[in-house]
Amino acid sequence: MNAVEVKNLKFAYKDGTTVLNDISISISMGEVFVFAGLSGSGKTTLCHILSGIIPNAIPGTLDGQVTIMDIDPAKVGLPQTALRAGMVFQDSDSQIICTTVEDELAFGLENLCKPPEEIRLRVDELLTEFGMQDSRQLSPSRLSGGQKKLLAIAAVLAPSPPILILDEPFTGLDSEGRTLVQAAIDQQRSKGRTVIMVEHDLRHVMFADRWLILKNGTIVACEAPPDLLKRSYILKDAGVWE
Repeated sequence: MNAVEVKNLKFAYKDGTTVLNDISISISMGEVFVFAGLSGSGKTTLCHILSGIIPNAIPGTLDGQVTIMDIDPAKVGLPQTALRAGMVFQDSDSQIICTTVEDELAFGLENLCKPPEEIRLRVDELLTEFGMQDSRQLSPSRLSGGQKKLLAIAAVLAPSPPILILDEPFTGLDSEGRTLVQAAIDQQRSKGRTVIMVEHDLRHVMFADRWLILKNGTIVACEAPPDLLKRSYILKDAGVWE
């Protein structure tokens, strides 16, 4: 079973603006997969569909077939989809809502009504995995940009979804922050987790298994980075390579 199957996907927002047209992709378990394209090409919209945000929270007309593991996100809703695919937004501050790092990691599990002891054990695991043991009682506002991104990633991974979706995870980070996030992505890959990323600077994601290049809501190419770099004119035409 693939992690993601999308067939003949079309989507238009409520105002009638068509953003995606005839998108078909398969993403394997354990694959690191990148969506790239200019602003307005449909990258984030596609992530919102995979995570169930569209159409459950953002309305529009959705046609085609989308399967995340064994579910259709549009039909099962956000809570069930989050158990399969956790999404981290570009702006980590908009996603972090609790007053301490520990509470942020526990929040989603509490909403799932997990037993207190199970929550404590999982929070401890995440603090260790992401190197945040000393930040347990800190306010997220005191964290660096890279640390906030790690916290947001750890929080969506608390229920252990097999798929992690990251919307431009390196944007606004300094070199230290990018190194922290890169290490976290490598770690998830080593665990066999599927990682899907939106990225506008392909130099940051040379390690990906495949790049999906979007232009005006359609697929231009979907290949391994070395293969696409041999035909850089495709990337330049799509506006994702200088």
